[in-house]
Amino acid sequence: MKHRALLAALVVALVVSACGGDDDDTGTDPAEADPVGLVAIGNSGLTGHNSDPDHPNEPVLENSWATGTNPEINSIYQRLVALQPEIEGHVANAAVGGARAEDLIEQATRALEDVPAPALIIIQGLENDFTCDGDVAAGAAEYGATIAEALEFLTTETPNSRILIVGWTSRPSPAAIEAIVTSDPDVKDDITGPGVCDFYNSAGALAPENFETMTGFIEEYEAAQAEACADIPQCVTDEGALAQYNDTLDKISADYTHLEVEGLAEVAELAWPVVAAFLEIEPVASS
Repeated sequence: MKHRALLAALVVALVVSACGGDDDDTGTDPAEADPVGLVAIGNSGLTGHNSDPDHPNEPVLENSWATGTNPEINSIYQRLVALQPEIEGHVANAAVGGARAEDLIEQATRALEDVPAPALIIIQGLENDFTCDGDVAAGAAEYGATIAEALEFLTTETPNSRILIVGWTSRPSPAAIEAIVTSDPDVKDDITGPGVCDFYNSAGALAPENFETMTGFIEEYEAAQAEACADIPQCVTDEGALAQYNDTLDKISADYTHLEVEGLAEVAELAWPVVAAFLEIEPVASS
């Protein structure tokens, strides 16, 4: 990969000034500190869960699309370090499998102990709050309100940090579901039923209308988090970038929920232009 020089804006945003001041800013008020580094909070989408066959059903943080160090991933963190090596080590990933929006403040508290004033905070946390049951509009509104509380906490604790909230990775795909069921027929029972988000109806036939319904519900939740983000000047969403991810069987892990290394690398590639634009830096073309 060929790396371009970092623009002056990133020098200000991502590195501690080398001209004057203490080398160690421990104890510096985050409101006064130059933002440096990257923090990730949210669910297992950020942890590389189940992406290493040698560590099944475990988080594999080196494979995180946001903060990982596996060169096969080329994570957001790796791309930033490639542009400005001085930020290396200024990274914290406090995401936890199964986490909900209500867990973000606790995660942020832990992450900010390691990186008190990050230049960028990435939040991925929609999936475990999402539901197709009951009043979906009310559920989405509650989720949005909880995200707003987390954003208020973050902007109070580290007001100079920028916050990127990403949406659902991919969209429900009949082709992907059929490929999974063809590969592992036992899975079909778990996704068959009378519900509006069951991929197969009670007769065992694929239900295309349910894919559309679930997509609409996902976008309702995404709209709720976008609304919360819009109230914060230093917050943006990915504006559907991760929704462009295309599930294929070779990129899905053995649990059919998480991603293999190839899939995680693709997510990083989709997210990078959003990050580069947000931080006002030049995207680095993949080699």
